[in-house]
Amino acid sequence: MSGDFTVLPGYIIGGGKLITLDQIREKVKSLGRVTKTAGSSFRLIPFNESGSERLDFDDMYPTVYFNSDYSVDFYITGLKYEKVLSFIEKLSDVLGVPIEYADLNEYQSSDPEEELKKLEKFLEEFGGGYGRGEKQNNVGSGDR
Repeated sequence: MSGDFTVLPGYIIGGGKLITLDQIREKVKSLGRVTKTAGSSFRLIPFNESGSERLDFDDMYPTVYFNSDYSVDFYITGLKYEKVLSFIEKLSDVLGVPIEYADLNEYQSSDPEEELKKLEKFLEEFGGGYGRGEKQNNVGSGDR
């Protein structure tokens, strides 16, 4: 049995522009336990789906490391791929910004700057801001 972890890398689109590390840290507290790591980085150990303390790998989500450059690392060893994808979607919903990840065997990531431009254009056209319950940052309001 090896101690190696399988890591699925990702990136928070809009990190630093639409959402800060402090805002991310506050928002993800609803998903699990947040612990500090080196520097300004931190780790999220999510609650399992059943909400119980028992360790059942069928309903567990990946541990996530949030890095100061807005990259993320999902530790997925022994977890079901569907649970990993489900958690990434849930995390994106909580943050209110998309998370780009290296999908296994499918879509390879595009340019994060291009993705940010698409997101900003969408928000401008949609007339809303990012994040549920957050200030709307005056995106799409007034002056048209």
